[in-house]
Amino acid sequence: MGRILAIDYGDVRVGLALTDPMKIISSAYRTLKNTGLDHILSELKEIIIREEIEKIILGHPLGLNGNKTNKTVQVEEFSEKLKTLGLPVILYDESFSSVRAHRIIHDMGKKTGNNKEKIDMLAAQVILEDYLRSVQ
Repeated sequence: MGRILAIDYGDVRVGLALTDPMKIISSAYRTLKNTGLDHILSELKEIIIREEIEKIILGHPLGLNGNKTNKTVQVEEFSEKLKTLGLPVILYDESFSSVRAHRIIHDMGKKTGNNKEKIDMLAAQVILEDYLRSVQ
């Protein structure tokens, strides 16, 4: 029984979240520094093997009006590279995931400025939670 990996892709950091093996609970996993595509793919390949990942959910950023932005195109190009790892990649609307992650940090009584890595992980967790709700 494999897990699902969610990715919140960013130019500086890439937030990751995982499900449990039963695919019921999502948890923030870690944040990778985006030092280049080869590095990110190498790190993800190791995680896929170690955590027995069977599917990837990639946050898909659209503009407020639903149109594609430069970031949307960048994520779609990243999606094509992810597919070379041999797993299904599902683009999933990530609308307001970062806003919700900021709110979670704030509700915990912490400042968001010093917790950027945590925010990226939480944004991936929010994307994964939304995805899990949509398929149940």
